[in-house]
Amino acid sequence: MLLPNIPRAVDKSTQCFYKSLASGVIAFGLPTFASATLIFATSTGNSTDPGFLSTIKYANGKLEVVNKQPSICGDYPSWLEFVGDHIYCLDEAETSISTSSLYNFQVTRDGTNFTLINKLDTLRGPVSSVRYGQNLKGLAIAAYAGGGFQSLDISNPAAPKALQNSTSTISPKPGAKDQQETSHPHAVVLDPAGNFIAVPDLGADLIRIFKVDKNTLRYVESPTVPTPDLSGPRHGAFALLDSGTYFYVVTELSNQIIGWKVTYNSNRLDFDEKFIIPTHGPGTTVSGRAVKASELVISPDNKFLLVSSRFDETLDSSDPEDNAAERIKSDPIFNYAIQADGTLRLQQVFAAGGSNPRQFSLSKDGSLVVSALQASGRVALIKRDVQTGNLTEFIGAVHLGGMPTFAKIKEDTNCA
Repeated sequence: MLLPNIPRAVDKSTQCFYKSLASGVIAFGLPTFASATLIFATSTGNSTDPGFLSTIKYANGKLEVVNKQPSICGDYPSWLEFVGDHIYCLDEAETSISTSSLYNFQVTRDGTNFTLINKLDTLRGPVSSVRYGQNLKGLAIAAYAGGGFQSLDISNPAAPKALQNSTSTISPKPGAKDQQETSHPHAVVLDPAGNFIAVPDLGADLIRIFKVDKNTLRYVESPTVPTPDLSGPRHGAFALLDSGTYFYVVTELSNQIIGWKVTYNSNRLDFDEKFIIPTHGPGTTVSGRAVKASELVISPDNKFLLVSSRFDETLDSSDPEDNAAERIKSDPIFNYAIQADGTLRLQQVFAAGGSNPRQFSLSKDGSLVVSALQASGRVALIKRDVQTGNLTEFIGAVHLGGMPTFAKIKEDTNCA
């Protein structure tokens, strides 16, 4: 149901896409292979392993690595986008003083092989992408190192074309950390109506807003939304409630969740701040300078908000790779119930499955959580009760080596 403050001229592809976006999943549009679920993951290199892409098969309650291809998406693969039978992989590594790369692969149905079709220059340090526009024929990219926002035409998945790009400069604030010496866009988030893209800028303490044309895919910058000084907004998501549209962001440097109610105007989004709370819950204090908030995801039913914290290691957990093994220390995922007025109530704290859950995503139906644990070198799969919203148990995990930065499930969809 479209809500009163959302423009009603919302095409089917945008509605379908947003349901996938809310769960952190953009699906392949192909049947699942032999009744198996496929998880695709990126891993950056370390002293012993180059960067690589992996395919993990989940079938009959078990996880198995069926493909691991090194050095095919540079040294620092950071994000994947599924477009038909193609996968676009962003490489955060800098290929020159001003550019990085997007690799375009065609992938087999069983995920066991990636074939490079072409490679495009991007702004430096791309870390996030999102599809937008009529029939999702546009791709927007946040370029962290380059301080930029970029758009591509992907109407022909085999031949993506660059459209626009823009960069921002800032003056560092007093007391700013290294991450805030320059503009650092860290995510791109499509609004429910498909007319705007929100870009949390960790370096500038801003949410940058871009209005997009669904047909031409062109964009113009709209008024920005400030966050508190030295907060460092990282990732965000929209939620659709009976009471309206809300936007939430997690801040990396101050370890907070900020919530706004959003209303639509012709050329801008208006943000009315509703709350700021610590990521660990109201009244808590996040201890340790190394602790940094990371991912934020809204459940497919728009009833729950999940956020991860890195280098906390406050939870005692079973080892998801081997439940019979000794207990391990794990970082947490905080599970909030979204209230009718858009505020949050902490419902659960669950183990992420290891250290540094840089990113996680939900399956299309919300029953699975896939956690990319960068410092543990593994990807974990967690079962989730869609009725209660609680994470319930580890299904398992696989050790990939390197430093996993991203994991996403491939599922059937009518959105492709």
